[in-house]
Amino acid sequence: MKKTYSFILFTFICTLSWAGTLFVGLEGSTLSTYSSDLSGFPDVTWNAHFNFDVSGAAATPEGMLYLCEGAFNTHLYSATLTGYPQQICTVSEDMSSLAYGRNTLYGYSNYAYPKGIYSIDPSTGNATLVLDVHTDYGFRFFALDYNPVDDLFYGYTEYGTSGLYSINIDTGEMIQLAGTIPADNGQGRGMAVGNNTVYLTATRGDDGISYYAYDLEQGTGGDWVPFTNPYPQYHSTGGAAWIPDPDETIELHGQVVSSDQPETGLQNCNVTLIGSEIYEEVTDVDGNFIFPEVMHNETYVLEIYHEGYDLYTIVLEVEEADIDLGVVVLAETAYPPANVVATVNCFNTEVALNWDFPAENVRELEFFNIFRFQQDNMGNPYLWEELANGIETTSYNDTTWIDLVPDIYQYAVIAEYTNNISSEAAFSNPVEKIPVATDESLLISASQVIAYPNPFNPATTIFYKINREAAADVKISIYNLSGQKVKGLTTIPQYNQRNKTGSIVWDGTGENGQSVTSGIYFVIVRSEGKILASHKCLLLK
Repeated sequence: MKKTYSFILFTFICTLSWAGTLFVGLEGSTLSTYSSDLSGFPDVTWNAHFNFDVSGAAATPEGMLYLCEGAFNTHLYSATLTGYPQQICTVSEDMSSLAYGRNTLYGYSNYAYPKGIYSIDPSTGNATLVLDVHTDYGFRFFALDYNPVDDLFYGYTEYGTSGLYSINIDTGEMIQLAGTIPADNGQGRGMAVGNNTVYLTATRGDDGISYYAYDLEQGTGGDWVPFTNPYPQYHSTGGAAWIPDPDETIELHGQVVSSDQPETGLQNCNVTLIGSEIYEEVTDVDGNFIFPEVMHNETYVLEIYHEGYDLYTIVLEVEEADIDLGVVVLAETAYPPANVVATVNCFNTEVALNWDFPAENVRELEFFNIFRFQQDNMGNPYLWEELANGIETTSYNDTTWIDLVPDIYQYAVIAEYTNNISSEAAFSNPVEKIPVATDESLLISASQVIAYPNPFNPATTIFYKINREAAADVKISIYNLSGQKVKGLTTIPQYNQRNKTGSIVWDGTGENGQSVTSGIYFVIVRSEGKILASHKCLLLK
C-alpha cells in the first residue's frame, strides 16, 4: 500500500503547475491568515498575513479577496494579501462558504430557505438563489468554489453521500468524484480550486489533521493527497481562496479604416505583431482585429497591410494594461508615374519629358507636378525647382533648358491624387547641359558636318568644316537620344589647320570600348566650349 501511495503522490505533483497562491483562514477567531505558492508540495511553506475571522473566502482573477465574517449574520469584506479587509456590505442570507466565477460572487447557505447556492451582489448584499441542492438531494456544501477550466462548481459535503462533487449550476447535475478525505473525521469546511485542483482546507477533525488536495485530472475515483496544515493546533471551519498569478498577457485590439472611407471598416487586412513572439490576425467585416493574449512588458512592431494601401507600421511598448488602438487609418497607395524619360534636342536648347501613367491606379488621379534639379540634389526636395503643376497629360517640354548653367540635371514627376494625396517622386534619367553658342558668326550650317555612310554599321566617318574665328580647340562628341554623352572623339590627327576642315571615324563604341545599341545618335561639334554644329546619324545592326 505504501508503494502505491508514493506513485499516486508523484503523479499528482507532476500534474500541478504552481501558477497561483492558496489563501486560508479560520472561522470563530482572529488568528493570522496564511498563504502559500505551494512550492515544495506537499511540505509547503506558509506566509502569515492579517489577523481575521474567515468563515468563507473567494478571489477574483485580478487578486481581490472577498471574505465573509460571522455566523448567522454574514458581513462581506474585500481585501488583498497586503491590505487589511474593509467591510463592503451585509449579505441578506448567512453564507457558509464563498466562490467566485463567471464574473459573479457566489455563496452557499445552510441557513436560508431553501438551502443552496446563491449569487451575491457585493454592492447591496442581496443574495439570489441559483440552485437548490438540498430539497431533492439533501446536500449541505460547507465548502464550495468554482473551476474556470471546466466552468463547473465543486463542493464537499458531509451529509448524504459525503465527499467531493462537481456541480453544474445551469442543469443542476451533481457528480460525485471522490469520497471523504482519509481522516478519522472526514469533515471539510473550506475549499479553493486552482490549476484544475481542489484544495480542501479547514478540515474539522482532530488537531493536527492535514489539508488535502484532489487533482481533477483523475476524474472520478481518484485519491486525496495530504499536504501541510498551517494550523496544527486547531480544528475548525474556515475559508480558502485561490489567487491566480498576475496575468502575463494583455489584450490588444483596434479597428482599421481606409483614408477615403474612414466611416467604414476595412476587411481582410493582415495585422501582424512582431516581437519575441509573432501574432497574426485578419480584420473582420467591420475592420476589427483583436489579439486576446499578448505577452506584456515587451516591445513589438505592429504592421497592418492590405493590397492597394500603404503599409502601416508603429512600435508599441506593451506593459501590463490592455491596449485599445482605436481607429487606424490606412492610406490608399498613391502610385508614382512610370518610365520617366528626358530627351535633349539636337541643339541642346530644350528637353522633352515623357512618362507613363502609374502602373496601378487605385486612387483617383488628378494631375502631375514637374520638378527639375541638379543631380547632386536628388535627395533634397527642398532644392528642387517646380517647373509646372496641374499637368494632365504625360509629356512636358522644358523650354528653359537653354538658360541653365552647364551641369548634370534630372527631373521628377509626382502624381497628385484626390484628398491632396501625393505619390513618391518618379525620376528621369540624368541629362547633361552643355554650353550653346549664341554668336551667330560662330555657327555653321548642318551641311558642314556630315557622317558617311549614314545609316552605318559598324563605323562612319565624320566630316566637318568650321570658320576661321572658331578654329581652336575643336572637339567632337557623340550623344544618345536621352542627352547622355556616349563618347568623346579626338580630332587632332586629321585636322587641317589651314582650311579648317577635318574628319574622324566613329566605330560605334562607347567610352568603355563596347559597341552601342542600334539607334539615332547626335554628332556635336564644339570649339572653345560652345556648340558650333550638330548632325544626326543612324546606327543599324
